[in-house]
Amino acid sequence: MNNKPKTKLLTISLLCCGRPETTERCLQSLMPIREAIDSEIQVVDTGCSPETRAVIEKYADEVFEFEWCNDFAKARNFQLDQANGKMFLYIDDDEWFLDCKYIIEFFQQPDCTTYNIGGYFQHNYLDFDGKEYQDIEVCRMCSVTPETHFVGKIHEYIEPSYGRAMFMDAKAAHFGYVYATEEENIKHSMRNVPLLREMMEEDPDNLRWPYQLAQELKAIKHFDEMYDVCKAAAEKSLIRNDSDDMRYRGSFICGMAIALHQTDKNKELEELYETQAKSPTIMELPLACLAFYVSTAYFNEQKNDECLVACNYYLKICDKLANNKAEMFIQGGLFSADTFDTTKVNMVYCFIMTIGMENDDFGPLVHYYRRIAWDSPIVRLNRGFIVMLLKKCSELGYKKELRDVLNKFFTSSGFRDMIEFHIDKLAMDLSEQELENIAAAFKTTDGEKEIRLYIDIRLLEKQFAGIEYWDSYDELIGALANYGNMTLTWQQMHDGWLLDEDDDKPLNHSTKLGQGLQQFIGEADVDVTASLKILKNLFGFRPAMTGALGELSRLYTMRIKIRDAKRNDPDKFNEMYKLEETILAQIAELDAAGRSDEAVATYKQLVGILQNTFGVDTLHG
Repeated sequence: MNNKPKTKLLTISLLCCGRPETTERCLQSLMPIREAIDSEIQVVDTGCSPETRAVIEKYADEVFEFEWCNDFAKARNFQLDQANGKMFLYIDDDEWFLDCKYIIEFFQQPDCTTYNIGGYFQHNYLDFDGKEYQDIEVCRMCSVTPETHFVGKIHEYIEPSYGRAMFMDAKAAHFGYVYATEEENIKHSMRNVPLLREMMEEDPDNLRWPYQLAQELKAIKHFDEMYDVCKAAAEKSLIRNDSDDMRYRGSFICGMAIALHQTDKNKELEELYETQAKSPTIMELPLACLAFYVSTAYFNEQKNDECLVACNYYLKICDKLANNKAEMFIQGGLFSADTFDTTKVNMVYCFIMTIGMENDDFGPLVHYYRRIAWDSPIVRLNRGFIVMLLKKCSELGYKKELRDVLNKFFTSSGFRDMIEFHIDKLAMDLSEQELENIAAAFKTTDGEKEIRLYIDIRLLEKQFAGIEYWDSYDELIGALANYGNMTLTWQQMHDGWLLDEDDDKPLNHSTKLGQGLQQFIGEADVDVTASLKILKNLFGFRPAMTGALGELSRLYTMRIKIRDAKRNDPDKFNEMYKLEETILAQIAELDAAGRSDEAVATYKQLVGILQNTFGVDTLHG
């Protein structure tokens, strides 16, 4: 209980036991607030290393020690009891403010002390590169009264939580939910799960604890257990049905939907959505979240009419709520905060465009492709959409509606690689005319020349795959040399644009094969051992070329045997060479005279002689 006289407007506090570099980054980010506001920085040391303690003492006005006891509420309450400020703001030592402007502006307002509770946005990075993130509201500010206290051994929260609230438009960056390994992720959640179960037993009517437990189960992919926790809590929330219960219920229903989605239980997911859509017990945001997950199920099951209904509801609520931060906070929660993130919105656009194209209606394509955030650092598109787009290209060739969308795939190297990857996946199942139609569909796009050459390579592979037997080594090696030249020319074109100098330039598998073929051709008449090693390593790059490579191996081996026979015993070789010519002429005469059986028998005898003498089928290879 804090009854101290308030000598400051604001106390900024953090519990600390982390690494010195993250702690210093956190404390440095607080300095603009410290300098602009009548404030103090207090740090509670819960087990810092000497290096971290030295960093703390550079920045903190006061440092207190607390013996860790696996109870965050106790540590926070100890922290709160030390505060000299009228207002209390806390941050974790692995966070740091990206911009303090709105925090400073808030505490410069004369009426800031009339707010009872508030917070900021935690900017949670989803990868170590910081390209993907999710912003969630976190309650981290309160007025300091004797009644103010924290509750919860883990995922603690402030009580009392009523009164005026202010969420400042500030973001604290956080890598805390990104783990180098899955083992680290599981270890972190398994630390929290027993504590949450304890609190559920101690405080069974508090829905916050199953809410947080479900989040931990989601993190470690225990989806069946997550579903059970959410279902039981959702049913409990119906008993009291006040505003808080309704908000929690929305999160639990969304948690059930996520668990069903992750375990491919589409029938149960559809039943859940249809029940809520018919007679909702949740608010619009969680119902839109549910609509997103069920639209995925409908789309995958080709229930197009149902999918469009769900998608249209989702977009209707997106237009209504996505930019309304206050309403998103009121209706949202852990499992629905990202309902309208870019990836989900793009997926819904993809579903609608795909269904439209399937019905030869290109209106949705024209309408929605412009809404996709093509220039975002991370953009994900539905595979079914890309496949349908290319299918229509293979059917129709050039069509302006298709061309305009295809041109978007040449705004970044990632998109360009994506469309080429899917062309490659489809190529062997398409006819030559269908591939030609795809090439025509890219006419006048920025990638027209590259795609034309890319498809020419795919066409050449189809031709190779259609030939089971090659008569001549020289003919085959000439065709493979042409293939190699085409792949290397394409790779140069591919690397020549949309890539910065410091970007990785990985070789396409076709190019690796082409490059290897060039190496083989250079070594074939110089070093047999090296050539055979190169040839062995070429198998597997392109399945369509396996037959041609097998023939190359056969003909090259035969070529080497013939070469060695010439060198070792030229007289015998010349004798057998002339004999083969004579017998081949006889076979031709027998065949011309309609005596095919004799011709075949004579040919088999010739091959037997050559195999026994030199180990080859012919000396004319």
